[in-house]
Amino acid sequence: MMNRPSHAVTTFTARFALICGFGFASLVPLYAQQSAEQSFDSTPAQTSAGQTADSDVPAAPTPQSSTNSVVIPATLTFGERLRIYEHSFVTPESLIGPALGAAVGQANNTPPEWGQGAAGYGTRLGSAYGRSVIARTVALGVATVDREDSRFQPSHETGVWRRTKHAVVGTFVSRTPSGGQMPAISRLVGVYSAAFIANAWEPPSQDSSTKAWERGSTALASSVGWHVFEEFWPDIRHALHLHHQQ
Repeated sequence: MMNRPSHAVTTFTARFALICGFGFASLVPLYAQQSAEQSFDSTPAQTSAGQTADSDVPAAPTPQSSTNSVVIPATLTFGERLRIYEHSFVTPESLIGPALGAAVGQANNTPPEWGQGAAGYGTRLGSAYGRSVIARTVALGVATVDREDSRFQPSHETGVWRRTKHAVVGTFVSRTPSGGQMPAISRLVGVYSAAFIANAWEPPSQDSSTKAWERGSTALASSVGWHVFEEFWPDIRHALHLHHQQ
């Protein structure tokens, strides 16, 4: 039993590397297709902040706040998508989320096969972070194909209920290149694909389809929580700043 966590980590690393290799290889023809589509555009893609395709991480378009405002189409080149993808790995959600998930698993001793102590937590953290990487990679491929923009944009609404509703709905809705809305297919496919792929390294108590659906749903609920936090974070930060000045 003492060697089980080490074996799980080794299996995870090998299979994860193979999966990512195929994932990135599948994006090569998509990049070529995106480059060809760009040749038909006469103006650079812009976001609400006036950023062009040369920006490091383009901002999500500002939502419509009045009847006279114009919703800027969420047109993203593959290069912009790739920069957003790379930046996503240094966001609080991608760094803190797996650590918290591993801590919960450690507290509940789930799965029991991975045991306790530093080795057990390390295996849980590696598994959680691996699912996060796979989910983002799959989502990148799907979003490139259906041209959706699933970045969360805080609202200009007032009231706790309306703002919370915006954050929850924003988890399941993406923007289209024309400025409309569509289901967040890339996020859903990414989250649940990662949950089922994780069965490759999960121990017997967690490698069933039922457990995979549970992992995916938990990850989706976590995204909802992060979006609610992002929606209200400016208010929290402002309140902390005022308290610090007093």
